[in-house]
Amino acid sequence: MIGRALDSNNDLVVAPKGNLKLVEDGAETVQHVRTRLQFYLEEWFLDLDAGTPYFQQIFTKPANLANIESIFKSRILNTPEVLTLTEFSMDYEGGSVRRLNVSFSAETTYGVINNEKVTINV
Repeated sequence: MIGRALDSNNDLVVAPKGNLKLVEDGAETVQHVRTRLQFYLEEWFLDLDAGTPYFQQIFTKPANLANIESIFKSRILNTPEVLTLTEFSMDYEGGSVRRLNVSFSAETTYGVINNEKVTINV
């Protein structure tokens, strides 16, 4: 697969002559997983069922960590080209930072993705 490259802020990456930079195969799959994890449910008005249920199930008190882990694993595994999830971990940084770091490794149709990290600012 080939997709448009996104930077760490999910903005399009523009090459020197104004062309859009592209990513393909495994790099595109990693980018797709990252985008799926950072995409909030009901964020896109054309499909309110697309996205991760942050406000509905993740940003709840008390937090149900088993449910949150299950949601993230499901989002990764249901990404096209991802075959199996081989490693997964979540780490929450509280205080003034308030960040959730998700790390994973997976087998894809393009090979193995090792130790990818996705940061969600909460």
